[in-house]
Amino acid sequence: MRDTKERVLGAALEVFAQRGYHAATVEEIAERAGMTKGAVYYWFRDKEDLASDLQAQLWTEIAAKAQRLLDPDANAIDNLKLAFRGYLLSLDDSAQARFFLRDCWAVATLDAANREQLEMGVRLVQQLVEDGIRRGDVVSIDAETFTRVLLGAFAEATLHVLTNGHSEQAVEVVERLIDGFAVERELALSPAGSRRSR
Repeated sequence: MRDTKERVLGAALEVFAQRGYHAATVEEIAERAGMTKGAVYYWFRDKEDLASDLQAQLWTEIAAKAQRLLDPDANAIDNLKLAFRGYLLSLDDSAQARFFLRDCWAVATLDAANREQLEMGVRLVQQLVEDGIRRGDVVSIDAETFTRVLLGAFAEATLHVLTNGHSEQAVEVVERLIDGFAVERELALSPAGSRRSR
């Protein structure tokens, strides 16, 4: 039975990627999945419910890949970079997913549905930042503000990758941004911004 739902989600990803969210229909998705509309409606209330479920599944898979890269022996700065790198690079894995997820940002109801997952990500990143501040890896700064500003920049990096499919440049920029909050970098600069000798 679960295979049927997965088949519907797979077909939906193909149809949404080919036709776009607004143009796609439940009929097309059912046909692509090789089933009736009724079978699709058994699992989903409507196209929006189906798209919301698919979006949540894709973001969850991407986030899980990024979390698996965290190294319990690494400092907070390195773990932030590992997680963001894994997240952005995983967007390269599927052009269909990239197209669909980019489309979701333009659909207000789907974008709103993504907010709950975003908040889970905020908590995870904020915990890394707080741990890093306590361990002396991250400069002493308000962890929530740092997290929200970093994730705002990261959201733009994500949209950039979803739009053009090139994650390496976005990874480099995000990593440089994160490096700017490393304690060792702060120690290397004087208050006036000139280099101190170590």
